[in-house]
Amino acid sequence: MRILHYALGFPPYRSGGLTKFCIDLIKQQSADGHETALLWPGRMGLSGKKVSVKNKKPVPIDGDSCLVQSFEVCNPLPVPYDEGITKFQAFTKDAGAESYEGLLKEFCPDVIHIHTLMGLHKSFLETAKKRNIRCVFTAHDYFPICPAVTLFSQGQVCTVSKNCSQCGTCSRGALALWKIRALQSPVYRRLKDSLVVRGLRKHHRDRHLRGGTTDSGRQLSTTAADYRRLRNYYYSLLRYMDCIHYNSTLTKTVYEQHFQFSDTMVIPISHRDIQDNRGKREFPEDQLRLLYLGPEGAAKGFFLLQEALDRLWKLRQNFCLDIYFQPAKPSPYMRPHKRYASSELESVFAHADLLIIPSIWQETFGYGVLEALSYGVPVLISGNVGAKDILVPGAGIVIEDINAGKLYHVLSRINSRQLAGMNGVILKKQKILSMRETASDIERLCYTKCF
Repeated sequence: MRILHYALGFPPYRSGGLTKFCIDLIKQQSADGHETALLWPGRMGLSGKKVSVKNKKPVPIDGDSCLVQSFEVCNPLPVPYDEGITKFQAFTKDAGAESYEGLLKEFCPDVIHIHTLMGLHKSFLETAKKRNIRCVFTAHDYFPICPAVTLFSQGQVCTVSKNCSQCGTCSRGALALWKIRALQSPVYRRLKDSLVVRGLRKHHRDRHLRGGTTDSGRQLSTTAADYRRLRNYYYSLLRYMDCIHYNSTLTKTVYEQHFQFSDTMVIPISHRDIQDNRGKREFPEDQLRLLYLGPEGAAKGFFLLQEALDRLWKLRQNFCLDIYFQPAKPSPYMRPHKRYASSELESVFAHADLLIIPSIWQETFGYGVLEALSYGVPVLISGNVGAKDILVPGAGIVIEDINAGKLYHVLSRINSRQLAGMNGVILKKQKILSMRETASDIERLCYTKCF
């Protein structure tokens, strides 16, 4: 089968869960004998605005054993990241039908697998449908619904998403088009991992995650009606899809509160670094070793967790919390570490008794749950984590309608015997989903209905 993926690009230029899943899926599909390629939004010209598709040099993504065809869209639509949209025309204009026709004649895909709508022209989908090519969309986030991606507003889950009344406020920090043009440039791709740019990027992301980038003094020039029209535009793109793939029932529920689709599949996801490393673990009685893998931000529940653990610290001081960033206001029980790569999961989980994912936002999946279970580590997660789908009863704890009080109550009662019992359930009953199984399920349930 010939499979053309559309995503934001290759590592290290692009990172995050969406890129990780897409690239690992491509690796697995290539190993399974399929011919794969990646189409991605690239440079935006300063003068000429004609859309073209460049057939780039194949990219090695697994040493030299896997070379993937790379097609760069020159002059794509802007990629807004997760900081909102205010210049609607720039993000919805159409172009490039002739170039996309040439691409699809050249590669002749059986399936087009789309991982994001960012940067994507409608003409690409129109051309694919004219050629009767099956299109599949994986919902990694809520971008078609929410310009700021997360449906998380002012410290809580957005409750007015249907009428878009807060979209303008959440988009106050939207990147200027010249900044987006710079971020999509070849120069930035080369410099992204330089020390200076890494530092600037980290500073910006830290402020954004803490809610510090929105310019509350900027006067709104957009209306709720503008954002409803934008959402209808993205809905029109999604209606070109032959199948919508959700990675959890939570994702499906959120999407279908806003859109209606005729053909959908819920298929949990994995990645290539997931291996079945389960084993019996020892849980010391004198020290509880907690683990949090998210960023310092409200959406992932870090501040909620800190509030609960600060309260617990006053009661007893027999625990620690491993985190992988330097917090602005550390508590005495925190042990900060540098960022880790997926290849370092073994060392991350080697000394963990319990992984905590206290997400406040509706997290579409959450790889950390599967990663912890693959090492036999119990999990404590909020009901807002989509990966609760894969958790067998007794392998962890799910807190619905999470708050600091509920989290404190549960943590204050955790003991080594309870953790050992969860570890036993993980060993006996928990399925560890591999990337090979995920790829097989997607091919069988999403790709092949037309063959």
